[in-house]
Amino acid sequence: MEKTTINTYLYAKKTTGSDFEKLVDITSYPDLFSAPEKLDISDLSSKQKKYTDGMVDLPDYEFGANYTKTAYDKVKAMENDDTIQFQIRFGADGEYGAWGWTGSVFVNVKAGEVGGKREMTVTCYPKTDITEAEIS
Repeated sequence: MEKTTINTYLYAKKTTGSDFEKLVDITSYPDLFSAPEKLDISDLSSKQKKYTDGMVDLPDYEFGANYTKTAYDKVKAMENDDTIQFQIRFGADGEYGAWGWTGSVFVNVKAGEVGGKREMTVTCYPKTDITEAEIS
């Protein structure tokens, strides 16, 4: 059965051996995977083009979040560290899927408008491939 995006969480931990904890409450999350580039390997022996998969360009993972000073300060304190382990979990225990990667983070307060809410963007710069995560 299909599930809604309710109970989607962004977790992080700074050191190996420590426990993951929720980084911030998120309001949106990005595509998790990128298609590999398509390389033309055609030759003169065939009149049909041939292709193979090339490299994958890891995207920056941008997560939307409501701005609070506490949440902003928590993420800001993690900047300039490229060894942070991240997980996105569908369900509190990843029961609908969980993926992890290692990298760094940047937080930015978004522009505002009359009658709008304060928001921020949490951008993760992956250093490793995203892989399925085991939640223990």
